[in-house]
Order: sequence, then structure tokens, then C-alpha cells
Amino acid sequence: MSDLEKVNGLGPKTIKKLNDLSINSIEDLLLCFPKSYKIQKKTPIEQVKINQVVSIDVEVLSKATIFFFRKNLSKLTFKAQSQGQSFRIDIFNRHYLSSQIYPSVKLVVTGRFKERFNAFTASDIVLEKNYEEGIIAQYQLGDINDGRIKKVIHQLLIDNILINETLPKELLVSRKLEPINQLIRYIHIPNDEMELSRAIYRLKYEELILFALRIELIKGLQKSSQSFIKHYNIDLVKDFIKEIGFELTKGQKEATNEIFRDLRSSKQMNRLLQGDVGSGKTIVAVLASLAVVSAKSQVAIMAPTLVLAHQHYLVFEKYLKTYNVNIALLTSESPAKEKRQILSDISNHKIDIIIGTHALIQENIEFLNLGLAIIDEQHRFGVEQRKKLRQKGYYPDLLLMSATPIPRSLAISIFESSDISQITEKPLGRKSIITKVYEYSQIKSIYQLIRLEINLNHQVYVVCPLIEESQNSNRFSTEEVYQLLSKKFDPNLMDILHGKLSDKDKIKILNRFQKNQIKILVSTSLIEVGVHVDNATTMLIMNANTFGLAQLHQLRGRIGRSDLQSYCCLIVDDGLEDLDRLSILENTDDGFKISEYDLKLRGPGEVFGNNQAGVPKFNFANLIEDEALLKNALKDAQKIISSEDKKSKELYDKVFQTIESYHLD
Repeated sequence: MSDLEKVNGLGPKTIKKLNDLSINSIEDLLLCFPKSYKIQKKTPIEQVKINQVVSIDVEVLSKATIFFFRKNLSKLTFKAQSQGQSFRIDIFNRHYLSSQIYPSVKLVVTGRFKERFNAFTASDIVLEKNYEEGIIAQYQLGDINDGRIKKVIHQLLIDNILINETLPKELLVSRKLEPINQLIRYIHIPNDEMELSRAIYRLKYEELILFALRIELIKGLQKSSQSFIKHYNIDLVKDFIKEIGFELTKGQKEATNEIFRDLRSSKQMNRLLQGDVGSGKTIVAVLASLAVVSAKSQVAIMAPTLVLAHQHYLVFEKYLKTYNVNIALLTSESPAKEKRQILSDISNHKIDIIIGTHALIQENIEFLNLGLAIIDEQHRFGVEQRKKLRQKGYYPDLLLMSATPIPRSLAISIFESSDISQITEKPLGRKSIITKVYEYSQIKSIYQLIRLEINLNHQVYVVCPLIEESQNSNRFSTEEVYQLLSKKFDPNLMDILHGKLSDKDKIKILNRFQKNQIKILVSTSLIEVGVHVDNATTMLIMNANTFGLAQLHQLRGRIGRSDLQSYCCLIVDDGLEDLDRLSILENTDDGFKISEYDLKLRGPGEVFGNNQAGVPKFNFANLIEDEALLKNALKDAQKIISSEDKKSKELYDKVFQTIESYHLD
């Protein structure tokens, strides 16, 4: 019998729901911490400043009016006053509140005055009698009511149910961490923000010490990793560099030299090459591949999408066709007869470089002499997928590439088992992309921009978050936007691209766009990587607020790839937080700065995907904001590994059991 059945207030149905969330005991329940907190307090109107997010008491002066802009986008407007000061209040997509808003009703509204004190844009409206001030814990346990969970946990704390400490005593003292049972009280029922802050500090540190232990163990394991020295033809490589038609940037030269040093070493290369959009990572991969092929070894290049794999194939063919290098493309769409021939040629080393999607990790693919595995957009692949490609050879050198640049300090933290190369500058001649955030009501001015660019024989991307319309969403779909644009522009010059199309159709559409036969390409985020059309100068991103900053920067990187001036228009519904967040894209095109800001807001797990990048899922710690804490945790991890303390050994064993492979996974 589970000890949860002994807890008052928990019936069989709730216990079943808790079990489904891996909460199987009283200890699990006490360690089930709130997902977030709302710190609610009201601000007197006379203390409010422009653009400051506040909660204020108001009294309604007029009935609410509702405006519908388009499907699933509405604005509710009414007049109110606070302390004798009257103003208009607007809130989006809350038309259902209209029946509760009439003269004399008292509310608490949360939001801000954007420009003047005559109009308040609200993000939340609550009846004054229902507004709760203080620190409000939010557990978000599926459909289990927060109030019930709070009541049960509070009773357990009153009953003084205690659990065992998980951290060594020396660590608690040296880092001034709260003991676990004190932590549990503070985290569930903090009396003030100081207690909550002390509890979160302990939880951050505990997450980071486990992460730091993993890093230290991986570093130790990697020291035994060996590979074959690649005796490449340096003269051939030098000739290639002279013939490519442009000079490598400083970052490209440095990255190439670092990779070539690895190829000459008997230690297995495990390198992450990261660089901003359009910084020229692919030519570095071409150079590395040519060197390995000249050393009589094979190269496998895996990309997450057919679009990107096809783009790489075109680039490698373009640069290496005169160097007697046999290159093939293998995807799930490859015809059966062609696929059989490719598999035979790989196993006989008649193919030097094989480029493909997940198809490269099929069991029936055997390499005669795989010397280098390159994984592009590596965070889009799962742990097992990356491992399977590496296992196609005998300790092949590994080059991971990412166009989502992150600060070096964070990259070193996450990819501690890797060496890191960074390309920070763009090729010469590129102009900064003019980026601006627009509200949907300004769409007509964007149509004018599109018309001007098309008249100059330039091309346009229009990115939408959905493929098909949804009754439950106000997000734009490719279908809806295609219909809207068809009324303004010639439909014969337009097409739609999305993931439901066959790979054959995707390539056909992209080839037509490449040849300037399509002027406006309406697409999902499918074009985020692998699409390179110099003549495309304009991008519209509909519902830009639904994308992360790093992804928006990647999408924007599809334009501005020549000496033509380019324009990126971010279309949003009127959301104050969204406008603030997106403004960084107006002010900089530095991918490292944008990514750092995105990581602060959302954390690495959201940016890269917790399951895809070897990035740990932190509930409390943030590897950007808590960099100083991580440095301390790394020092403590080394002490724990060498300690004879019982708790230290338990921590060590807990982490060691989680390490199945040690190449960023």
C-alpha cells in the first residue's frame, strides 16, 4: 500500500493522477515543488510610471465594448478610474468578460500605461473580491486543483513529516544552503520573498551540483577516447582554399586550423563548431571533409531535414566536383534501386562523402572506413541518433555544427566533453537586415514593401506558425495567409511550403524559388535551415511572438545573404511582453547576444530542447543567470568525487548511473 493512501484529503482518483506524474510517496509529494510563483501586490496609482507593469485598483465607469479584428483576435475596451484619475482600459482576447464589466464594478487590473496615462493595456483582470495579495504558489499538476495540493502539503508540514538530507553537510555549511526540511517549508509556504529566495538558491545549487558532477565524470571518461591519425594532403587543401573565389574570414581560418590539429591527433576529435547565421560554417565542413577524404577515409554528414541535406549536397558538389571526390545523397525518399546501389558503394568505399538525413543511421548501412562524422544542427537529433552515427565507424572523429550560437561560457558548461570553435563574424559585403516589429493593424504598409521588392525582381518569404487553420487558435496558417496575399498579389507568383508535402514536392518548390519562378513563398518554419537564396530580400513572420528569439534569428538568416538590402517584418498581436521581447531583434543582428537574451528568458532546455541537445532540464537554475553558481558547483564536484563522505558517494553513484555515453549525450 502506498503511504499516500494514509494522507487525509487524497482520494483514490487523485492518488492515481499523482502516480501518473511519478509522485508515489509522501516524500515525492513534499519534493513536488511549485512550477512557478505569482507575487501579487497592488500599486497606488500615484506611484505608477509609464511602461511599468503594475496591478492597480479601478472602478468601472462604462460598459465594455468589443472589437473583432480577425478570427480569434478581439479587444475589450472600457473606461475606469482609480483615485479620481480616469482612463481607458484595453485587454485582448477576453471578450467573455464583458458581462462582468459595467459601471461601479471594482476590479484589479494588471498591465501598464504604454505611452500616456490615458490608456492602460491590461494582461489580466480580476474582480477585486477575488484578488489575492502575497506569494501565490502554482503547482500545475495537470487537472489536480492547486488548492487541494496546497492544503495536503500544508497539513504534512504541520504534522512535521521529515525527509532525509541529500547533500553533504560540508557543502551545506560552505555554501550556506538551507537544510532540506527547512527548504521544503520555505518553498511551499514562504512567509516572504526572502524565504522564497533562500529556498530557490538551495534548489538551484542542488541542480547545478548534479550537473557539475556529470561534467567532471564525462571529462574523466573522455581522456581514454582514441582515434586514427588522419594523414591528409595539406597541399591539396591549400590549393582548394586558393581556388574557392573568396578569402576565408578570421573565424573560419581559426576553426579550420583547430579541426585540422584534431585530425592530426591520435585523440578522437569531439568538437562543436558554432557560428551565427550565414557565418560560413559549411565551407569549414567542406575543408575538413576534403582533408579526411585525402587521407583515404570516408565522411558522413547528417542533417535533420531533407531541405538542409539537399542544400549541403548541392554545396559539396559545387566545391568538390573537380577534386575527384565521390559524393552521394541518401534520404528516406531515395528510390529503392538507387538506395541499394548507394549502400553497396558505401560499404566498398566507392563513395567518399555521404550526405543524408536520419536515413544514414539505418542498420543496413556499413562503412568500410568512416573517418569523420559531421552532425549539422546537432541539437535537433536525439541522444540515440547521434550515438548510432558515431558507431558506424571505429572511433571516427566527430564534428558537431550549430547555427544557434551560445556564449562560450555556457557552451563550455554544456559541452564540457567537447572542444569548441566559434565563428563570430559574417563574410564581407553583407548588410545588416532592417528589422521592425509591427502590430497586425499595420499590415497594409508591409504590403507596400512587398510590392516594392517584387518590382525590383526580389523575392519574399512569409513564415506562419501553422499549416492549416485552427478553430481554437488565433495563429496564422499558411493556407489563410496564402488566401490573404492572393487578393493583393498574383497567385501565379506564389506557392506554399510545409512539412506535410512530400520530400519530392518540397525540393520542386524550393528549386522554383531558387530560380526566381516564385516571388512569394508562404511557408512554415521549415525554411529555418538549409534554404539559401541570395535574391530573397524580405521576410514576414506572422505571429512572431509565438517563436523563440533564437528561432526568429535563424529564420531571419534566410535573407541578407548577399549585398542587397534586406527587411524582416515581425507581425504580432498587441501583447506588451511580446513587443518588449522582440525589440532586441530590431536593435541587433548579433546571434550571440540574441541567444544569450533568449536563454535568460527561457533557459537552454526551451531553446535547444531538453531531449535533443544533452541539455539538462533545470526547474530552477539558469545556466546564463547562474554562471557564478555553476563555477562554484564545478569546484565542489571535484571535491565530492574524491571524498569518502557517505552523502558524497551517494551523489557520485546517482550521477554515474545516468552516464551511458559521453559524447555530449
